[in-house]
Parts: sequence; structure tokens; C-alpha cells
Amino acid sequence: MKRFRTVGDLVEAIRLGKLPRDVISPGAAAAALAMTREGVHYLCKHDRLPAWQAERVVLIDASAVQAYRNKRLGIPAEQGDLYATE
Repeated sequence: MKRFRTVGDLVEAIRLGKLPRDVISPGAAAAALAMTREGVHYLCKHDRLPAWQAERVVLIDASAVQAYRNKRLGIPAEQGDLYATE
């Protein structure tokens, strides 16, 4: 988990494109993965999910969470997302 000194530094890194723009909170990642926040913390701590921390704020790469979820469900990476159309 990469650490920034301040939330301002973290926001600046996102604005400059050094970090992905689609980030979510650990709670949202836990909901998407159907696991506890402690489980998400473990994944971030062991570099299985890219995460960034500044002060008391933690952000996780949303696309990495989706890829991890698809892998757990056995969905091939080349399948992509399915969207309902009218």
C-alpha cells in the first residue's frame, strides 16, 4: 500500500494521472467482493489489490477490485463486462 503524507498529495496524484481516477473505499470494495473490510485490508496489505493511503483515507483501484472479483467467480478476463441493452 503506497502512502501519501496528506490527502492533498493523494488528490494531486489522481489529478495528474499518477493514480487511476476510478477509486473506491475499502467498504465499497468489501461489498463488491462479498467479504469483510478486514479481508480487503489483507489483500491490500499483501499487494493483491492496489491501494493508496493518506492520513486516515484509503482508496483502492476499482478496476482491480472488479478483476479480482471476476477471477474469484471464474469469469475469464477476455469476457469483459456484460451490460443489459434495450
